[in-house]
This record gives sequence, C-alpha cells and structure tokens, in this order.
Amino acid sequence: MMTVMPDTLDTERLHLRRPEATDAAAIFAYASDPVATRYMIWPTAQDIDDTHDFLDDVAAGWADGDDFCYAIVERSNGDLCGAVSCQFNQHGAEIGYILAPEVWGRGLATEAAAVVVEAAWANDDLYRVWATCDIDNAASARVLEKLGMQCEGRLARWSPSPNLAHDPTPRDALCFALTR
Repeated sequence: MMTVMPDTLDTERLHLRRPEATDAAAIFAYASDPVATRYMIWPTAQDIDDTHDFLDDVAAGWADGDDFCYAIVERSNGDLCGAVSCQFNQHGAEIGYILAPEVWGRGLATEAAAVVVEAAWANDDLYRVWATCDIDNAASARVLEKLGMQCEGRLARWSPSPNLAHDPTPRDALCFALTR
C-alpha cells in the first residue's frame, strides 16, 4: 500500500504540520502534564529528552511513510496546542490525538482529527480508519463519535495506561471505526 499524506492540513481554526525540533518546549508542556497524559498509552514525559526522542520517532515515521504525526497549531495565535497522528498498517489507518488541557472543550480535537481522517481517505486502498480509547475516557469517546465512528465494542485488557495508578496491567479500551 502506497500511503500519501500531505505535509500540512488546514481548517478554519487550525494549521496542522510536521512537528519540528523548535517545538520541543511546547510539546513537553503538554506531554509532561499528568492531566493531559492520564489516558495515554505512553508514560508522561519526565524531561525534555523524552520530547526529543518523540520528535526523532515522528521524523522516522514520516520518512518511512507509515506514521504521520501532525503538530496542531491554533491559527489565531500561532500556539502549538497538541498533536494528531495517523498510522497506517495492515488493519487500515489508526488515529490518535492529545491536546493541552487549556484548550479542551473547544472542539479542537474533533476538528484536527476530522481533517486527518479526510486526508487519509484520499488513499484509495484504505478501507478502515479506527481508534481506541481507554474505557474511562468519555471525552475521547465523544470525539470519535463526532467523527462519525461507530463503537465496535470493548477490547478487554487491550493496552497499558502507565499514567493511571502506575498499574502495568492492560486496561480495557473501546474500539471505534469508520469503514468503506
């Protein structure tokens, strides 16, 4: 499957682009926030080196052509407020997102994810776009519903949530998808 995703995407309120080394401090601000990372499957960033490692991984994903992470930048003020990704594999395209808590509740996650999903559908051989969220993450489940995704069910013991009570055992997740 030849995957093609644009370098940038724009909405009325957002500019999505590849993260850059100069974004490290802004990314670290939300990636080190235990509130923002509570339901993430990766641990809360402990220092700026974690963010630099993340940026290296993002660059590799773009270079490999299978994992496209976008920095979410508010057009009104130029602030980087989160990230949205689209990872292609044999099951289709999996999306994920994170936003800084100070911009929660404004519909930015839905807006950013929607434009990424739209760009992913430009790949003719894509038949499924999907996402999972922790069973207790009602806000993320609502974003996925607003994208038109259907809840396909509960995945028992699906993934670890290292930021919830430091319990290393996998937690249940909800799986949502769009298909064509």
